[in-house]
Amino acid sequence: MSVAGILFRPWYWLAGKLMGTWVRPDVQPEDLSYLRNVEDAEICYVLETGGLTDLLALEGVCKKHDLPPPASPLVSGRHRERRRLVILRPMHGLFFRHPSRKSSKRLRRLVGANLDKSCGKVLLVPVSIYWGRSPDKERSIWKLLFAENWDVAGRTRKFFTTLIHGRNTLLRFSDPLLINTALEDEADAAKGLRKVSRILRVHFRQRRVATVGPDLSNHRVIVNAVLKDPSVLQAIKAEAGDDRAVYERTINKARKYALEIAAHVSYPTVRVIARLLGWLWNRLYSGIELNHLHRLHDVAKTNEVVYVPCHRSHFDYLLLSYILYVQGLGLPYVAAGINLNMPVIGPILKRGGAFFLRRSFKGNRLYATVFSAYLSSLLQRGYSVEYFIEGGRSRTGRLLDPKAGMLAMTVQSYLQYPKRPLVFMPVYFGYEKLIEGDSFINELGGAAKTKETLLGFFRSLRALRGDYGKVYVNVGEPIYLESMFDAKNPAWRDEVGVLSDKPQWLNEVIDDLGENIMHNINAAAAVTPISLLASVLLATPKQNMGTLELERQLVLMLSLLERCRYSDSVTLPDWEPAAIVAHGEKLGVIKRLPHRLGDVMQMSEHDAVLMTYFRNNVLHLLAVPASIACCFINGRCLSHAELQRLVALIYPFMKAELCLKWSENEVTVVVDEAIKALLDLGLLTCSEDGKSYARPAAGSGLSFQLRLLGQTMVPMMQRFYLAISLVALHGSGTLSQVRLEGLCQASAERLSMLYGLHSPDFFDKVLFQKFTRRLRSLGVLKRNDEGLLEFDNDLMGIGEDARLVLGDELVHSILSLAVAEAESDS
Repeated sequence: MSVAGILFRPWYWLAGKLMGTWVRPDVQPEDLSYLRNVEDAEICYVLETGGLTDLLALEGVCKKHDLPPPASPLVSGRHRERRRLVILRPMHGLFFRHPSRKSSKRLRRLVGANLDKSCGKVLLVPVSIYWGRSPDKERSIWKLLFAENWDVAGRTRKFFTTLIHGRNTLLRFSDPLLINTALEDEADAAKGLRKVSRILRVHFRQRRVATVGPDLSNHRVIVNAVLKDPSVLQAIKAEAGDDRAVYERTINKARKYALEIAAHVSYPTVRVIARLLGWLWNRLYSGIELNHLHRLHDVAKTNEVVYVPCHRSHFDYLLLSYILYVQGLGLPYVAAGINLNMPVIGPILKRGGAFFLRRSFKGNRLYATVFSAYLSSLLQRGYSVEYFIEGGRSRTGRLLDPKAGMLAMTVQSYLQYPKRPLVFMPVYFGYEKLIEGDSFINELGGAAKTKETLLGFFRSLRALRGDYGKVYVNVGEPIYLESMFDAKNPAWRDEVGVLSDKPQWLNEVIDDLGENIMHNINAAAAVTPISLLASVLLATPKQNMGTLELERQLVLMLSLLERCRYSDSVTLPDWEPAAIVAHGEKLGVIKRLPHRLGDVMQMSEHDAVLMTYFRNNVLHLLAVPASIACCFINGRCLSHAELQRLVALIYPFMKAELCLKWSENEVTVVVDEAIKALLDLGLLTCSEDGKSYARPAAGSGLSFQLRLLGQTMVPMMQRFYLAISLVALHGSGTLSQVRLEGLCQASAERLSMLYGLHSPDFFDKVLFQKFTRRLRSLGVLKRNDEGLLEFDNDLMGIGEDARLVLGDELVHSILSLAVAEAESDS
């Protein structure tokens, strides 16, 4: 015996004693005498994947039933083996276990010895061991989580499985296979080994299906299908060339990519996660309010569904999957960032349906091809899919621009293999408080994005002590892909399965699809009590108001939202103003300051910065009436034509920032409807000839309410005028677009520090990027051959109009800041 064997033997004996006191497997069949009465043949046990716990469990049963132990030597004829045990799929890896692609060495030797007649009769006895054989009957979460399934267990999982299911284990001896008989017609050792291995593999698979149930995850099937996809094979060939060794390495790389990406759905795990999530939602939230769910049920009957929600929080995909599971709809496969594939958490998410993608595919054609083939494979098999076309979570509460990558893969896949009609389901999430709120503000302020780690996850559990109000989940209007195909190319069905390159009409469909999804998400917005409070209090100079004035403004906002209904899918709270205020106090976003002349409701600066997120969630709903009110902040009388012109001037920038649904041609009608609503509520007065409008008398309650409404759009107007002033002061042909955006961000940050709420939301660089892109698309700014921005007198005219809206004091402050910035930059 080797030195290692001598050292290992006492530990093996001790482990066997400990296992014997805890593990009490049920043995089938109960009578094993047929194995004791075998004549002229040696017994060799066969385990599917092996492992110390399986070996010790088998050792204990053999000792109890007076059978030769698996650790004893096997001697047959002139052939000798150190153990009478074959592991059909040997496992490799110290910490991360995976099955070897090579066959069992002992089985290879036994086959060879049989063919060269150096071995006598050997009986291969398959032994199946199932830890936790009835997961569907278990009520314990831990027993469900560690129950037997089709997965290959690592050392940690095997330890907990043994610990939890030691008394609920099935050990089954199957009919023995006489290796001599199996090899009667074989002369080649390699073919004989493949034959015996195949017989044993089929046996173990059939036995597992009978005991555990079918492999529902389809993980292996899909991964193998991805690796056989023609596009993947072509990408492998392109990367490897004619070098056979490189080709093999590239295949292994593609397999590694596929396994990194692929979900590995486990239904026992899904049931455990569903139970845990039910507890979590009850712990964090006072309720989940669902609206327009009938759309999901109607669409899912006859269509393949791609869920495309907005992305506010890491809870989004958990929440939507939980809702679909509870509603009895198919669980979607969810695209998640690779940053979430951390130890412990990543495997659990994969078993719940998450598949992972890297943040960028750039420069890695093979990875991009494997990912596209995997997504296509899911859709072809009829699975519903969920992904976030914004790419990442919104840090400001506004919708982000849609990313075309996942949409393009989905659309192209459908055009190659259309089965059932494909429908995109937009979903709106409305939170009243966010666990990630503080980190969002820090990131907007310039801090590095916090990396997701296991330690960070456990730290975040402290948030379970908080009260996060309600969550509102609204399902938007579905978008039917075939209808969009018909609109762009009525003959698209003739091109099914034959497209080699992406035609221009398909690019247009993808762009329109992304825009329509974002519009339908916005159109399904949920106005929450917190978003109402944020909209009102953030319009005040110090984020405080008398309780009576606050309640009056809340009534006005609700009335205006009802009259200027953005869409039929928008939901409004059916709450009294006093209840909304009390709810804000309960969640700690506002505080009551008692006073003998009337209580004052106050929002701290920290909470005010956080509340900009929830104001921005619904800012688009009243953008048009608020922009009209903004024109009257300085008390001017405006003609109908002038009012329409001013709103039309700023509307393209409002549309880009807030993802508004109306085209520039449609907004005229919307403005007329908003003017009528403001007149009906007494916030505007009309001249006798009906051609001009004015605000109510200065100092009146209605004038104050109109001013508060208009203030919600002032931050956008400030950014608007600041950018134009900086361009004008530096002069035409002196600034690049990147330099202009940097100057705008720095100036806006200083402006917020000096004159308003110091909120990173105000100087978010993305807003200035959208603004400058829009100026260029309108032709107001042009880029010359040197990459510098040029402009003409049209820009100056826009600036003058912005001055009329903002008023002299604010314009002077912005100009002073812009002049100082220009001088320091020169």
